[in-house]
Amino acid sequence: MVAVMLVATIIAVVYLALIAMHVLAIRGGAAANGRYRPRIARWLAGRDERRRGRAERDAVHRLAAGTLDRASYRSAMAALAAQDAVEHPIELPKTKM
Repeated sequence: MVAVMLVATIIAVVYLALIAMHVLAIRGGAAANGRYRPRIARWLAGRDERRRGRAERDAVHRLAAGTLDRASYRSAMAALAAQDAVEHPIELPKTKM
């Protein structure tokens, strides 16, 4: 019985390590090369995008409800855009001149 629990624990640890590696690869922008990415890894990697989406949605709702003025809304959107630019910088291909 103890051996079965030990094997199950080892399998679980290996599986969690593989998911963590996928999450790091997805967040790092590594190309999947057509390989399968576990759904849980994609979900975990997208946590920051969901957080920013909720912040944007909340700002829109507050603007529509009248509890946020236009200047504050623009400021909130600019802050979200700046944060996104830091986390996901645009990489332009290098051209020869």
